[in-house]
Amino acid sequence: MADEIASVEIILEGEASNKKLEMSGLAWYRDNLILMPQYVDLKSPAFYYVKKSELKNWVRKKEKNAIDPKRIELKMPNFDKMIDGYQGFEALCFHGDKIYLIIESRENNFMRSFLIMGTINFKKSIIDLSQSKLNEIPIPINLKNIGYESILKHNSNLYLFFEANGVDITQNAYALRYSMSLDYKGKVPLQNIEYRLTDVSRADSRGSFWGINFFWPGERSLLKPNKENIINKLNRGETHQRFDHVEQLLNFNIGKNGISRTELSPIQLELDKESRNWEGLVMLDNLGFLMVVDEYPRTIFSFLPYKL
Repeated sequence: MADEIASVEIILEGEASNKKLEMSGLAWYRDNLILMPQYVDLKSPAFYYVKKSELKNWVRKKEKNAIDPKRIELKMPNFDKMIDGYQGFEALCFHGDKIYLIIESRENNFMRSFLIMGTINFKKSIIDLSQSKLNEIPIPINLKNIGYESILKHNSNLYLFFEANGVDITQNAYALRYSMSLDYKGKVPLQNIEYRLTDVSRADSRGSFWGINFFWPGERSLLKPNKENIINKLNRGETHQRFDHVEQLLNFNIGKNGISRTELSPIQLELDKESRNWEGLVMLDNLGFLMVVDEYPRTIFSFLPYKL
């Protein structure tokens, strides 16, 4: 039986704890963790941040106090009027003072994703998306509420990941590669992965990174998980044997011939009875991971201890 790791909730207070924001992504900007809502308050749009030092102190202290993320103002056009069926922000990453974001929409039951670029001025506490151009990302297959939900930078390229990459959905799964100026550079073969891939961490210099692999049983007919391609079908942890949902982290590598899983075993999270829709993932130095749930069952910001 595989080991499982229990996540430790970091209680949020203040604006960032509002469930209606639906926290949808995490990314490091220097030594600051940026928390990205899917649906910002259009009257006063903002992302939020917490200093890495504050998070590391929280991990080391026995007494766990709530954390109140600070605002970073968002200067942006009316994406909700520019994009039919606008559904907010889904993923982000940084390169220097550039910020890269994925926006999602759903109109007439058709999913669309867009890639944009902006700038961050941390001293002035502003992210500026006002000059962003919408670059539509080609969707490989139209599935309900499935789009591009992950983005990372490696070797001066951006890699974008579709959520559904199961063998019975697409036999030739792929990530999309873009330049840092958002020029499309083609498809990169991706090993088939069942369930959803909801976010990825930053890649290291060798191209290694982690991704969230999540499954809610209510989506079985949508995602069509192939029993022969399911990871850990013979080596599931205790709670993964008791429940049908799946919450785990998978390790990947960007190689010459594509992107594939490494030999590192999946990190299985200790499950609750209710599944948690993990939407954001970063590494906290060598201490473990920080993860966030959007709104189901509620906003949950957690630390997952794991020696990296």
